[in-house]
Amino acid sequence: MLKQAQHLYEFGPYRLNPAQQLLTEGSKKIPLTPKAFQTLLVLVENRDRVVEKEELLQRIWPNTFVEEATLAQNIFTLRKQLQDDGREAAYIETVPKRGYRFVATVRLDEPPRPTPKPEPIASQPPLIPTKPKVLPQAIGVAAIVLIVGAGITYWRTRPIHSGVGPVSGRIMLAVLPVQNLTGDADQEYLADGLTEEVIADLGSLNPERLGVIARTSAMAYKQSKKTVDAIAKELGVNYVLETSLREGGGKVRFTAQLIRTQDQTHVWAHNYDRPMSDMLALQGELARTVAEEIRIELPRETVARLASPRSVQPEAYDAYVRGRYHWNERTGREVRTAIQLFQQAIAKDPDFAPAYSSLADCYVLLTMMREAPPSEMMPKAKDAVLKALALDDSLSDAHTVLGEITEVSAWDFVDAEKAFRRAIELDPNDPNAHHQYAIHLAINGRFADALSEIRRTQQVDPISPVSFSSMGWIYLRAHLPDQAVSECKKSLDLDATYVRGHLCIGEAYEEKHQLQQAAQEFLEGKVLSGLAPQQLDELRQALEQGGYVRYFRVRLGQLQKSSAYLSPYDAAELTLRIGDKEGALKWLQSAYAEHSPYLVFLAIEPRMDPLRSDPRFQDLIRRVGLADVRIIPISRSE
Repeated sequence: MLKQAQHLYEFGPYRLNPAQQLLTEGSKKIPLTPKAFQTLLVLVENRDRVVEKEELLQRIWPNTFVEEATLAQNIFTLRKQLQDDGREAAYIETVPKRGYRFVATVRLDEPPRPTPKPEPIASQPPLIPTKPKVLPQAIGVAAIVLIVGAGITYWRTRPIHSGVGPVSGRIMLAVLPVQNLTGDADQEYLADGLTEEVIADLGSLNPERLGVIARTSAMAYKQSKKTVDAIAKELGVNYVLETSLREGGGKVRFTAQLIRTQDQTHVWAHNYDRPMSDMLALQGELARTVAEEIRIELPRETVARLASPRSVQPEAYDAYVRGRYHWNERTGREVRTAIQLFQQAIAKDPDFAPAYSSLADCYVLLTMMREAPPSEMMPKAKDAVLKALALDDSLSDAHTVLGEITEVSAWDFVDAEKAFRRAIELDPNDPNAHHQYAIHLAINGRFADALSEIRRTQQVDPISPVSFSSMGWIYLRAHLPDQAVSECKKSLDLDATYVRGHLCIGEAYEEKHQLQQAAQEFLEGKVLSGLAPQQLDELRQALEQGGYVRYFRVRLGQLQKSSAYLSPYDAAELTLRIGDKEGALKWLQSAYAEHSPYLVFLAIEPRMDPLRSDPRFQDLIRRVGLADVRIIPISRSE
């Protein structure tokens, strides 16, 4: 337990009261979790020095093992509440690989004397929460069978509403990770898969009125000890949906309860007992009921879609959910496993459109991860996504994948934009659709629009490191490396092991001509990505003895000696880094011959700037279809 200080601390418009565990801005209370408050207090008390991460972990979580990511999440929460975007570190500065420092000027003040509490007015007694009234209700036999003797229960509770009307404006909802209560750790894939599917179903109901926090941010609370109130404040949501999963007798038992965060009222609860073949119907019914409880009016077409969901073979659904579980791991090995499972799902149910869409996504992902040549993966991806859309044209995911394929494989930027916009129209809550559209806008030099689109991603996925590193990536292509570093550091605050964050910072240091620091960040990325120890030792030695150029000369040699696929686009970048322009141009010609998806970045890639005056490079840009790209500069304040 932290010792409570006897001072009040003031900084900027804020006042920190340790005795009352209170942060205020004028008369406004700033909501903070206890751990976030303690983190801020330690930083303010030690404002004259860098507070090491290990010290913070020991002081905030004494005698408890806590990962650095938890600390980073607290820092992110504090910055969000202090409106500190991190670009100039107005309050909390990250000191790379060490810790954090409070940089704002702090004023000390004496704590106010306690004032006597007023006597309650006799005619207005204190409000006492009313206990919820349980209203058992029956629903159709086709939906669920009530067998009390067998222990299969159905119940539904509706507390008396406290007089709080529907939330005005757009309502935000967080679906917490489904709890696996089966007692079988091997069923974790099913719990995670249901979480993802429920989020997707709810997100597509009425996006103008209901925003749903994305899977990536929601999964950060898996097995979390945080209260619903704390989670709601961190995510900025009006409702939280808690769910759990049991399995037995060939059926899935799914429990859900909806909590209004304003007053912690349990608005609704429901037990479902369904065979696996009815899982799509279950998800649809759950989505419709949640919409009713939070008073969201559904479009007619949505009501019709939820009322008549197609069934799916149980074995197909199981294979599909397993595939999504592996796909979310985002490594080459896991994605290949996901491919096999999606193929199994299709074999069991050839009309199951989501399996085709996810299969296409896997093929694209392997290509973009440089795990396989595009000539091997992209035709398969196109066939699968067209099959998905032929079966169900309403799949937002499928339109997003189609946009990616159209852009990076066909180099058709007009039709790619149509696909991305259609995906967002179908599901404005889909962070991946916004993210891919933002990258498309950046490819076409529309950087301000790209940043706006990434910010839409952050609205529904607020604690995912991906959007912050992507924002850094956009700033870097707009030749604003300082802003890029700031955004990428935010991604590392959320996840200190996030490889892309280090790579983005390394690229920004390159543009700032701080080459030794750049190579150090690239090396850190290789450490986190699990590069073989012998290769890591070679790179460390190269960096120490020969600096930046030697580092990349050794790295290029390692890739050329490997039996794995070497992307010619990557080889071109590495060759350019060691100063060999002719070699880089030759590799780019090879990249064109294999239709490398990374050629779509040629018009905006800072690393290609040394080649821009070469007619051969300009001809390559023309052949990829980027000759008409016009860079629209953005200001440092955007």
